[in-house]
Amino acid sequence: MELYDAIFYRKTIKNYSNKKIKQPLLEEIKSLCGNITYLDNDLNIKAHLIERGHLVHFSIGKESVVKAPHYILITSNKGDDCLQNVGFVMEELILELTCLGIGTTWLECKLNREDIKEFVQLDEMDNKDLEDIVKEEDESEVENPVSLLAIGYPDEYDSLFRKSKKSYDRKKIKDICKKFDSKWYEVFEGVRVAPSVKNLQPWTFKEQEYGFDLYEYIPKKRYNIEIENKISMGAALKHFDLCCKDKNIEVEYVKKDISSRGKGKKEYFISIVEKS
Repeated sequence: MELYDAIFYRKTIKNYSNKKIKQPLLEEIKSLCGNITYLDNDLNIKAHLIERGHLVHFSIGKESVVKAPHYILITSNKGDDCLQNVGFVMEELILELTCLGIGTTWLECKLNREDIKEFVQLDEMDNKDLEDIVKEEDESEVENPVSLLAIGYPDEYDSLFRKSKKSYDRKKIKDICKKFDSKWYEVFEGVRVAPSVKNLQPWTFKEQEYGFDLYEYIPKKRYNIEIENKISMGAALKHFDLCCKDKNIEVEYVKKDISSRGKGKKEYFISIVEKS
């Protein structure tokens, strides 16, 4: 299975088998974690494979709604569009794991820096005077947990793939982008099925001469998931990116000076420029 196909057939796993992933495959997953790519090179995003899942269970405690044999923890320093970049990384890992026959669940990250020191090798920042950095209120270089993936094999009552690529409860394409050339149709079909918390699908595209501007729709009703919504934006952009590659459409991502539309409306994220 290719990443493009995984976009349409991957599903969230609700229940995991106790069966552990064998070491050669864990090494392959570790290699994937070590070769992540994202949009802003000024950020320092890392993906950490946690082989001993019980360590995560112990740290989260009773709030752990999903228990898997292994996890991937994504950490990052602070910076512009940090959460969207994390979503961009996370979704590619999810699709890569799907292609390897591994199930995934995106979980709210309830871990803090102190929680993970026992089982995650953090930046060398720990060897510096971190207290001075915090006193100066400059934590831009400090690596913190941002997103958590449960990974493993589905139990006997669950399945790894969707039965049909049409079995989605999602917005219609016209609700994602009102106007676009027909060559983008299959790209937006891939964006349409991107995962999002509470299935809010907060992305909306506006056609421009150079391509598209991508906005996050900010709902009037607050769900206390502002962080997860921005991570969802990155996941949708990863779907857009992979679909463009499959259709041989070359694009680049540029941050333009575009003002947002205010709360309860739209917030500008990034522009997609088609290469000539």
